[in-house]
Amino acid sequence: MQPYQEEYIANIKDIAVITAYRKENHCSCEEYYEQSLENRERAKELAKRNMKLLREGLFPVLDHIFDADQETLSELYDFAGQLLSGADELDGGLFCQIHRALLNLARLTKNRDKIIEELYWLGIGYYNICNKLVGLELSESRQYISQMRLCFAEAAAYIKYFDEIEDAQTRGYILRSRANMALGLFASPSEKIRMVKRTLQILQDKGYQEKEPDLPWDRYINMTHQQMAASISYSRESKMTPQDVADVMESVYIVYQKGMQEAALRHEKPPVRSRFSHCAIEHYCGLYDMKELLGRMEDLMDEADLTDFSANSMYGIISLPAFYCQFLNQYPEYLPEREEYLENLYCKIMDYVESFPEAAQNQTLYLYLRQLASTFVETKNSISYKEFILKLLMRFEPEIYLHSRVVGHASAAFCKIIIEEEPDFFDDIGMIKEASDPEEKRRLILDYAMEGGLLHDVGKFSFIVLYSQAARQWFEEEYEMAHLHTLVGETWLSERESTKRYADVALGHHYWYDGSRGYPDSYRRLECPYRQMIDIINLIDWMSTVMKSAGLYTGVERSFDETVETAITLDGRKFSPLLIARLRDPDVVERLRDAFTQGCKDAFRCLYDTQKGDSA
Repeated sequence: MQPYQEEYIANIKDIAVITAYRKENHCSCEEYYEQSLENRERAKELAKRNMKLLREGLFPVLDHIFDADQETLSELYDFAGQLLSGADELDGGLFCQIHRALLNLARLTKNRDKIIEELYWLGIGYYNICNKLVGLELSESRQYISQMRLCFAEAAAYIKYFDEIEDAQTRGYILRSRANMALGLFASPSEKIRMVKRTLQILQDKGYQEKEPDLPWDRYINMTHQQMAASISYSRESKMTPQDVADVMESVYIVYQKGMQEAALRHEKPPVRSRFSHCAIEHYCGLYDMKELLGRMEDLMDEADLTDFSANSMYGIISLPAFYCQFLNQYPEYLPEREEYLENLYCKIMDYVESFPEAAQNQTLYLYLRQLASTFVETKNSISYKEFILKLLMRFEPEIYLHSRVVGHASAAFCKIIIEEEPDFFDDIGMIKEASDPEEKRRLILDYAMEGGLLHDVGKFSFIVLYSQAARQWFEEEYEMAHLHTLVGETWLSERESTKRYADVALGHHYWYDGSRGYPDSYRRLECPYRQMIDIINLIDWMSTVMKSAGLYTGVERSFDETVETAITLDGRKFSPLLIARLRDPDVVERLRDAFTQGCKDAFRCLYDTQKGDSA
């Protein structure tokens, strides 16, 4: 690789360490605060340096990709391979940019082999994006699934030229693309199962195997059986047909037997995933009921080794509980007798993720945590969903947690100013209007503002690399993708008792007051009883972002006073006139300035306190 490429990768890794905000042993809270602010500035400087490296090193090459020599192209390819590799992601967005350029070059030069190869890798890039959209409906993630599937489908279509193509690797990309067409969400399990079944037919065709005997056919076939085994529908509403069950069952048994054999040679237990699939398909075949399946899942989860951070162990400790919760959501009649078990299970999971080493780029870990965040079941005595999601933010997205706590603190301060003048300002919110005692009403308002601020950005957990570990300015498509954090947040929060009252905050905090801009379109401000509070969190969130991190995205950094002045220019458009009128009051501005400052210190204190166990 070129020196700028190596430096870029080193900077990304440094940013991931810096933005983890891990405390050094024996440091005081004040030392932690000062060091963290220095680290934040260091991360900003590294991100700026990365943009300089890209502008001077990479972008000129991409702009003149048609003139690049083979050595340069090979270096680009290797560079992209470092940015996204297996379960580790350093910069998936840049990975896609590079492979998109290489694909354009291949098309221009009519290099069929390279077209196929680049379609495959670009599809992998889109698949990485799709993995971040756990919990969203197909309609909300369709754009990215379609982009991924189009890449794989085009590459797979070259199978009609299989005889003409001489390169074994290219033939492999065709077959792998064919298999990958079944990745992502489908409208029904049957649709996916049919696609995987057709892939198996192709891979098991002796005609193809004889034409390219050196390809790893057994591995391809086994991985496709694994894919079929993973096609089991765990949704009570999306039932598989009897033929679906039969097709999946065959693959499940093949994968299970192979896992048994390989594990026996290593004197180990078979992988948790294949054992769970085996249990699940037997349930769907009617061999035992849901209660028995839940019990068997508990046996698998109880085997977990909390000191093992392998992919298999991660699956058993985090992903399998996500399926367990999904079943309990769909069969609530089995929940009462399992509340204590669920409470203990959550404790084990939180201990595990807290101790997880070198988690920064492990996308498998984040995928499984997103699965659990999507299916999480609240009980009376277990950790609440609000506690769970905030712990995840503090552990894996401390930058977002810091921002959110500041927003909550400053929003509460602004609410305090407003209710001093207009005690009935928030009476559109039912629980606040019903409060007869003025002091109780005040408490409810301030608590809601604080909690709403803390939870407004929880959807960003799906986009850690974009936010907490941002190592450069965003590309336009990343801005568009980031908009989905509002939908993710609303979906997650709306389905749990401890957080559902904050779902509208997550959904609407980027929507403009006049409705002319912002996102998402599904937010209807005038129909939302929380709109006055959302207006405040919208303003405070924007101010915090502009002052703290907008420079990374726009190249422009603003002071607090500059931010206030800019907000005033957006009166009646982005922000409510009722709020901007108060920003014209110098006393209000000073109280907000103090709130931002104190909120930042309080946020760091919270992070510091959660890490007391790190000190020797």
